Amino acid sequence: MEIYNDIKSITKRPFSLLADCGKIYQFLLEIYERDWRNGVPAPFFEYAYASFSYWMDISYSYKNRIWECNGEIVAVCFYENPVTDVYFCLKPGYEELALEMVTYADGNMVTNGEDIQFILFGGQDALMNAAQQLGYGKSQNTGICSMIFKMNCNIRCRKAFIL
Repeated sequence: MEIYNDIKSITKRPFSLLADCGKIYQFLLEIYERDWRNGVPAPFFEYAYASFSYWMDISYSYKNRIWECNGEIVAVCFYENPVTDVYFCLKPGYEELALEMVTYADGNMVTNGEDIQFILFGGQDALMNAAQQLGYGKSQNTGICSMIFKMNCNIRCRKAFIL
């Protein structure tokens, strides 16, 4: 566990499937906005992880990360199906974590020989800007408020980012 010396005491730790699903669900309920500007709604996450026995590959769930401030979840980075689709949920007021979150995902999430895609939503400006700083660019709009960002191929071509 890493502790950041900042005005806010932030810790980062790996996701634990049995211990954290309920906590993340509650966090997502607390930060929910209709336009998903803070990340996916709680049922999205719940369905993904409740479905692991059928179609969700949870073997890499230890790669998911949780950021906490004084024991309270303030940010989450997790993959869905496929494992190369990465989602970010960030509590308002903690936008300074965006670059760290995107950097973590860029260097640690599973590629399985494919491009990583960051799935971001309108209003997740801090995360979009952070991804662009790492060389990701908007790839496509998928419709339901989300956009796909992929790594610009002239920089390196193994990762993508969806907004």
